Amino acid sequence: MSATYLIVGGSSGLGRALAERFAAGGYALVLVSSDARDTEALAADLRLRHRVEVAAVACDLARREVDLGAIDRALDKLPPLEGVMMPAGANRDDDRPGAPVEQFEALLAANFYAPCRVVDHYLERLRARPNALIAGFGSIAAVRGRTRNAAYSAAKRALASYFESVRHALRGTSVHVQFFVLGYLDTNLAFAQDTKLPRASPVKCAEHVFRRRHADAGVTYYPHYWRPVCAVLRLLPWFVFRKLSF
Repeated sequence: MSATYLIVGGSSGLGRALAERFAAGGYALVLVSSDARDTEALAADLRLRHRVEVAAVACDLARREVDLGAIDRALDKLPPLEGVMMPAGANRDDDRPGAPVEQFEALLAANFYAPCRVVDHYLERLRARPNALIAGFGSIAAVRGRTRNAAYSAAKRALASYFESVRHALRGTSVHVQFFVLGYLDTNLAFAQDTKLPRASPVKCAEHVFRRRHADAGVTYYPHYWRPVCAVLRLLPWFVFRKLSF
């Protein structure tokens, strides 16, 4: 296919699964992550197995200054950009209110600032493509604030609002803006947590994203059962919610 997808956070977890699925679908890729060695290895493997063009760009998303120039140079050598997907994310097991400011800022940069900066940068390129895709990935952790994942949850909630703004700004265009609210995925972000509900497969999630890449879907919960669960959590009175530990 004569189109390229940019995957930011594309060397592990959901990002890796998305890279596998879109390469198998015949798309050229630019993979961005902070781990240069893993990203280069994945790019080489995808080129060999799927006979598609794949570029790797190393970029530390936990810093406010994202090197978009390196991504631009990689894209300039490939077919036109048709989609930007932002599965990038970072959390910490000690992410709680009162954490050191450097830790807070790094989590905010990786989960909010960098994704927004990348999306903004490529808006005009994507406007020129029919059926272009901008896909963001949030978390059920952002439904209500709690002690754990304080900065991560705040950033993901802000990201959801920003993607809604982008979708509103692009109404009437051919760009599909999608935001996936993810439940527990079987990735390193879950750490060794005792999740109350089953962890979903990143591979199956990537397949879901691929099949809906040309849909005007708006907000999608994955797995789907999280939509009613989150609705209930939002409605719980504070005196009940404050007693929950999850």
